[in-house]
Amino acid sequence: MKLSFRTVFFFISFVLPLTAVAIYEYRYATDRYHSDAIVNITQGSNAAPTLDLSILGLPAAADSKDALTLITFINSMDMLQYLEDKMRLRKHYADSNVDWWSRLSADASLEDFRDYVTGHIVVEQDQDSHLITIHVQAFSREFARDTVSAILERSQIFVDNVNARITEEQTRFFEKQLTITESRLKEAKGTLLKFQRENRLFSTEVEATMVNSNIASLEKLLIDKQGELNTKVKDLNENSPVIQILRSEIDTIKKQLAEEKERLSGGSGRAVSELDSQYREIQFNLEFVGTLYKSNLTQLEQARIEAIQRLKYLIVVTQPSLADSSLYPNRQFVMGTAVIILLMSYFVLTLMVAIIREHA
Repeated sequence: MKLSFRTVFFFISFVLPLTAVAIYEYRYATDRYHSDAIVNITQGSNAAPTLDLSILGLPAAADSKDALTLITFINSMDMLQYLEDKMRLRKHYADSNVDWWSRLSADASLEDFRDYVTGHIVVEQDQDSHLITIHVQAFSREFARDTVSAILERSQIFVDNVNARITEEQTRFFEKQLTITESRLKEAKGTLLKFQRENRLFSTEVEATMVNSNIASLEKLLIDKQGELNTKVKDLNENSPVIQILRSEIDTIKKQLAEEKERLSGGSGRAVSELDSQYREIQFNLEFVGTLYKSNLTQLEQARIEAIQRLKYLIVVTQPSLADSSLYPNRQFVMGTAVIILLMSYFVLTLMVAIIREHA
């Protein structure tokens, strides 16, 4: 029995290709297992953004930026290199047990390797909830789950490093200023101690009070002795021993009084007033540097609080899943798509052949 052209053409353009697809999908195609995890990035500060875009149905700028930063990092070469070192991605995806169509070429370049992995590691962001979903396809259910776990582990390190940089940048200047002020404070304290040791005094105020007290006592004693002398002179001879003793005591008191006044106001030695001026200058500098140190310490603590408020936190909403069965390849979907495409191709080619034959 002779077959018609349409029958042969249908067999060649539809039946044979569909049979080839079916044989590949059901006999040779390697199962791919899926694992995923959902994460979210939050910030320590609870302050609302200056411009709240959520009322317009748009994501908040800070949340969107943080999510995009993490997504960019997961898709980066750094993450690929980390996964290669930890999980041996190239060895897994280029395994000879994997069908030739699905596996990675053994001599694939770095760029081809990255493009291949991009099709098996997909990161998505929900614009409403700002949740990030990490999808991984692999030829082993355990390998898919472990790969997601490795991505989460490296992402946590990345977020921690970002936090460390934020804290360092926020506090570096104030820590430097605090170190300088602390050095100045120690130097000011050393200057005060040196001044006290060299002049053998604790405080010039105490020293001045003591000198003034001595002067007042000597002046009172001098007045008493002068009065006593004036009384004795009326009753005794000028050469009397009592008169001579009183005059000697009065001369001694006057000498001591002159020395105390010289000590207070100056002379051959350093005056208490001069020491007091230097002491007050040193004390004022010490108080100023101490106040500056306290201010820098307060600013540093404030900077640390602000840094804490700006910290990012990676929250794992759902842990990496372990697939119970393979989701890929989706054989029913592939076969249905193949039937539609091949039928469309068959009818288009049939129409073209009919047109050509009609005009031949």
